[in-house]
Amino acid sequence: MRKLSFFITSLLLVSLLAGCNKENDTRHVYIISTNDIHATIDAMPKLATIVAEYEAKGEVILVDSGDRVTGNAYVDDATAPGLPIIELMNEVGYDVATLGNHEFDKGHTVLYAMLEAAEFEWVCSNMTDLTGDTRIQPYTTITVEGLDICFAGVVDTDGGGRPLGGDRSYVDFSFTPDCDTAYELCTTLPESDFTVLLSHMGLDNDRRLAERKPAYDWIAGGHSHDIYGGYVNDTYISQNNKNIRYVTIADIALREGAIESITYTQLNMADVAADERIATMVAELKLSDPALNTVEAIATSPATKEGVSNFTIAALATYPYPEGFVPEVTIYHYGGVRLDGFTEGDIKRVDILNNDPFLSTIYIGEMTPAEIEHFIIAKYNNGTPESPDKESHYPYFRSDLEYTIILGQEPAESPDAIGIQHNLAPRKYRVAMCNYVAENYIDKDVVATALHDTGITVREAMLRYARTFGEDGYTPDNKCYQREESASEQK
Repeated sequence: MRKLSFFITSLLLVSLLAGCNKENDTRHVYIISTNDIHATIDAMPKLATIVAEYEAKGEVILVDSGDRVTGNAYVDDATAPGLPIIELMNEVGYDVATLGNHEFDKGHTVLYAMLEAAEFEWVCSNMTDLTGDTRIQPYTTITVEGLDICFAGVVDTDGGGRPLGGDRSYVDFSFTPDCDTAYELCTTLPESDFTVLLSHMGLDNDRRLAERKPAYDWIAGGHSHDIYGGYVNDTYISQNNKNIRYVTIADIALREGAIESITYTQLNMADVAADERIATMVAELKLSDPALNTVEAIATSPATKEGVSNFTIAALATYPYPEGFVPEVTIYHYGGVRLDGFTEGDIKRVDILNNDPFLSTIYIGEMTPAEIEHFIIAKYNNGTPESPDKESHYPYFRSDLEYTIILGQEPAESPDAIGIQHNLAPRKYRVAMCNYVAENYIDKDVVATALHDTGITVREAMLRYARTFGEDGYTPDNKCYQREESASEQK
């Protein structure tokens, strides 16, 4: 009986060992995807924790889908702009990244300084460097665990045939259409076991591309700041909001050198612990430039995003422009208000710079009420159900001019604007606005004849305005002065 028991136990042990060996035969390659980091250095320690966790289980490839900069003065206004986030990315272990529109914000020299400092590869298929530099290639292939994984890249062409942003950012570059180029590229890529498109062209374009059944297994997206994960046809699409609030992880399971399964997980980073080494690097980075931590004003109460918007508008409205120019109407775009608010207490220089990381300049000149109405209504009504504009159908342009957008009846869920109610008389008014509004939303003829760029930056105006409050402090105005009403409500 004892012999039989020993024999059965031995068989069970052999069976268990065989099962363990079978499991050990399965290897894993993990691709971790981020997008739209926007210089959020405080998120990098958590990302380092996730990378280390997955490296303990298999091979890791870390990738990014664009917009690593523009959003934090500790990065954007460093002595070497952009390099602090690149250094952190090197430390965390990035392997491949594509271009976002904000990589171009400071022009060719800064972009290529970041490229030179990066210990990872950059790919983009629809950008040509007019200076002849060819270091950014359309794609690259990484071989790991015997698996050939191809990574291609594409950047948006939302800005009239080039990425969004000011015209001056793109003087050294040319672009081909984002979605079409990405589709054409996939027909010429080298044979691989798994193909990833690092896309910075937004979720809607990613879906349109996937509907054409491209030869991409995964479109790891960015640009539109959506939270998404799902299949369109046989292509998986993901996007992780922004600022590394989420990451998507592709788990490629391999058995005997072949792909056994692929699973995708979108991970909320809120409760992830910070890696101490990277956290120390971030803390040292923040202390490296004392000027950025200078207190510029003291808020007597918290400001909402509306309050920050009104602060910005007041800064432009009160700036002492040359030749005694005093604006009667000041206009700013809500998408350009980058802070969600000010806390009560100290407002540091870094806070004010973070509210305008784009180095926007101020345009001044004269416009009629009809000219003002035209671009406000055009933006409000922009987009269709097939091609929606997320920044339409609400008062996108904030101003010290109180106005009400009058809505029609159709479409019922998001009616278009049919007019604007305000108190302006039919004459020319002195106006001030940031260059993004002037260059992207106002007719070129109007800009050319009626408005000009002062070269004064929005952040310069905000810093000056903050310093006017002195010891009494700044009391935020959190009211929104722009409204919407249906035509029927006007009767």
